Amino acid sequence: MKIYVLAATLVTASVVAFSPQPLQRFATRSSVAETDDTNTVGAPTSSDAIPIENTKVGVLQETHKSYTMEQFVSDIRLLYSDLENGGGSIKVRMDDVGVSFTHVAPASLSTRKQSPTIYDAATVDWNEIHSRIDAYSNDKAPPMLIYLPGLDCCGISGTSQFDDLSNTFEFWRMTVDKSIKQPTFAALVSAVVKFVKDSTNDADLNTPREIILVGESFGGLLTCAVAMALNNTKRKRFILKGMTLVNPATSFDETNWEQLVPLLTSLRYLETQEDIVDDSGNFNFVNKLPTPYSVLGGMALAATVPDSKQYSGILDFILGNVGTASNEEMLAASGEGFRLLAEYLPAKTLEERALKWLPVGSSVVNNVERLSLLDVPTLIIAGNDDNMLPTKDEANRLGKLLPDCVKMDVSGSGHFVLDERVNLTEVLLDSHIDPLDIQKNSPPYDPVRDWKLPPDDVVRAVIEKRVKPTRKRASPVFFSTDSTGQRRRGVSQVPSNDRSLLIVGNHQLFGQDLGMIISELLEQRNIVPRGLAHPTVAEGLLRGEQDIRFQRRRYEFGEDLRFEGDLFQMFGAVKVSPRNFFRLLQTNQTVLLFPGGVREALHGKGEDYKLFWPEKTDFVRVAARFNATIVPLSAIGAADSATIIADANELVNLPFGWGENLSNFSNSIPSARFDAKDNEEETFIPPLALPKPLPARHYFLFGRSFDTSSVDPSNKDACDEVYKEIKSEVQQGIDALLEARKDDPYAFDGLKRSSYQRFYGKDPPTFPLSSLSKSRSNRNQ
Repeated sequence: MKIYVLAATLVTASVVAFSPQPLQRFATRSSVAETDDTNTVGAPTSSDAIPIENTKVGVLQETHKSYTMEQFVSDIRLLYSDLENGGGSIKVRMDDVGVSFTHVAPASLSTRKQSPTIYDAATVDWNEIHSRIDAYSNDKAPPMLIYLPGLDCCGISGTSQFDDLSNTFEFWRMTVDKSIKQPTFAALVSAVVKFVKDSTNDADLNTPREIILVGESFGGLLTCAVAMALNNTKRKRFILKGMTLVNPATSFDETNWEQLVPLLTSLRYLETQEDIVDDSGNFNFVNKLPTPYSVLGGMALAATVPDSKQYSGILDFILGNVGTASNEEMLAASGEGFRLLAEYLPAKTLEERALKWLPVGSSVVNNVERLSLLDVPTLIIAGNDDNMLPTKDEANRLGKLLPDCVKMDVSGSGHFVLDERVNLTEVLLDSHIDPLDIQKNSPPYDPVRDWKLPPDDVVRAVIEKRVKPTRKRASPVFFSTDSTGQRRRGVSQVPSNDRSLLIVGNHQLFGQDLGMIISELLEQRNIVPRGLAHPTVAEGLLRGEQDIRFQRRRYEFGEDLRFEGDLFQMFGAVKVSPRNFFRLLQTNQTVLLFPGGVREALHGKGEDYKLFWPEKTDFVRVAARFNATIVPLSAIGAADSATIIADANELVNLPFGWGENLSNFSNSIPSARFDAKDNEEETFIPPLALPKPLPARHYFLFGRSFDTSSVDPSNKDACDEVYKEIKSEVQQGIDALLEARKDDPYAFDGLKRSSYQRFYGKDPPTFPLSSLSKSRSNRNQ
């Protein structure tokens, strides 16, 4: 029975793809009746819905431990009832096709209620409706956003987004009555088009109403067809400002669902129809056992809908709550959970929708000529781990066909991508659709002045996933230097003041130590160094798929993030240029600079820890202009963690044209040094290197700082002298670290370090401070 209960809970949760907490939050927010001052959840307005009376908000906000399977199923029913019968302030029914559009009032208003005022499309007075809606705000009417749901036709997968959407837009959502004969796909398109036309008919031709369509799954397919129809409308009083396709079902014809759905829905014939649905097509509660369709259909959903994180949330709920009830209670609640699919998406309804809407819609929409003419700003939100549809490939296909399309991949997300990890409102506001004209009316984003450090949770996630594994393997050790030249453990002596700070160091092999440097300064000193990225990194010349435009979520981070340049920019890196360097110091920021650039990071055999700095002293002159403090940084360890098999000089001499191709590739890469000619100082050919099983230990030494406030930036000789001293301090630091690590028994023995870490739970000790020679620089801080 335990296995049965686990399976039932998994299926139940998969129907909504929610962990219990978001479900509780939505039920608490959206179901409080307007006339109830006692925090009692209002009962559904339909006589066919399950009466849920006297359910206190406090009950829904009980601790995680006390939230039972029975409450979970009950709350799902409440949520479905709210979506089907209420969940808004105004409801417009479109003729006799069973299609309705519900206006969702802003969540912040006390007037938001479960029981909407119902209007018929044939007799509705849109002036009256607009007067009611306009009363919510004194500002200019926001764009009308119309949400078209998936095959459930109530939008349960998008409920976590409704509050923010209703607070930002005039938000309408479509529903389709499951209890009547389902309309054709053409009738659905006509209903949406008619709703748009009717609701904007009172708009001025000179100031047409702005419309945004958002379609999820099947709704994405419907959105494309509606957009095509709206574009052909003449003398329209609206502008289709944009459309958003969320895991669109435009790829239905690339799946096996057309064969699988009839097999699933045919299971209804194993039960007498009277026991399953009543005369109105609603679920019959006389038969208390779950139907074969609800069991197998639910299991199919459980196998294709949740992604790994959603599975994890569901399993946490199961393990934390299923065992708290008696066997009888679990059996009864699990039976109810299995029955949810047949209750809210009956087999006959699913068959009509899946086999009539999807094939027809796909044939209408998937016409290359029609898609290429659909010149509407389009955002595709694609869950990369969608197991129900081949969304990842479909997003690429549409991204190439639609004239004004931007794709946003959501790493780790499945078919129900609109969970708490994605804020659809924020994504829309950041997109090229620009629904509120924020970007149009704002100055362009300035990466120097406007950049902000990501939120703490994102910083922690990046460090946890990207930096800590490297730390564990490399066991980095940090040192800094005080004003007398004495070395100290840690980074406590790195200056932090109101003036700009310039950290200048040697670039290690492949630059793989950047994460350790930045995270150490950030965590230990709250110093945020901003890097100067090579144009190849800053502009993403190696990303591929250059004909597809991308949008990324604000502060997006995933373990499978494929391009490190996105992380560099997330943490403040800007394209290296004299202007960006100047402005960073001008605005009193901290800059991380590697004068050796690509030449050092991609060095050859026998060039370990050698400096390849240019002769020009530009960075000293700019630093002196803004009285910046310059801190030398010496680092070792990366070159000892790999064996170079062939360097650039050897690779360009490879036979069969390989060497020539590599040379041409290198010459095509823009130089990071603005005054370089024909890349004469840079060879952008990475050495062929074999990483060692366990890296050598990494050591970092922040040298004695240089105060440039007394340096005249126009005095070339003075700047040259400071430049030489800084370069010398970096080289001395490298030499000092190389010499001192001879006294570290863990320097090259990665297995010994790993054993120490496992046994003691911390990094092993290193050489004594006395092994590290004092700074010989005479310049005052």
